[in-house]
Amino acid sequence: MSTTTASHPAPSTEHADRWSTFFTSLLPRAAIAGPALMVVAALCVTAGLSRLPGDLDWISEPEGFFGMLAIPFLVATWAFVGRTVATRSPRTGIAITLIGAVAAAGYAFMMAIRLFSADLVLNDVSATIINDTWESDEASVWSLLTFGLMTLMNFVVALIAGIAVLKTRVAPRWAGIAFLLFPPVFITAQAAYAAIEVTYPLACVLLLAGVTGVVRSSSHDLR
Repeated sequence: MSTTTASHPAPSTEHADRWSTFFTSLLPRAAIAGPALMVVAALCVTAGLSRLPGDLDWISEPEGFFGMLAIPFLVATWAFVGRTVATRSPRTGIAITLIGAVAAAGYAFMMAIRLFSADLVLNDVSATIINDTWESDEASVWSLLTFGLMTLMNFVVALIAGIAVLKTRVAPRWAGIAFLLFPPVFITAQAAYAAIEVTYPLACVLLLAGVTGVVRSSSHDLR
């Protein structure tokens, strides 16, 4: 006489499935939160909230706070964009995800500069000296390789994402164009300081628009 026992998923497998389901449902919201917080950070500069004195007037203290809050969400941003692109181009999608993680670290460095500068000013360090230090061409090779390359990845990943969206059509054409416009506008704001009150938030809005286009298209495909 034989007996049969109903099979049940192992507890660890069941928990893993729950985690995966929850993470998948949360990822699109987290993806939008990253660039949305970047917009808030940029608007702090536009509004002139607690901007530092003298040569450091391009820095707002709340900008650093909201920018740092964006970091973990930016990892989710590029993970989501990468996963979406991977449905049509797996290698490109993986590249976007990995480069995006490095880019988030580069953005963290940019925001850390804001917070460190504020602390130095509070400790009576000259704003001119602080600004000259950040803008100096004199830097160690390791500093340039680390922070320079990580910061550059913010533009590289946006360009790859823009081209990928246009080629794979995983999102509307305007989303791909928004990704492509982000690097030149952001550089205009943060390197040339040209009309920073306008170009800085505009760059972040462009990134937000690109990500929103991908999220909306992905949600539509799932219905």
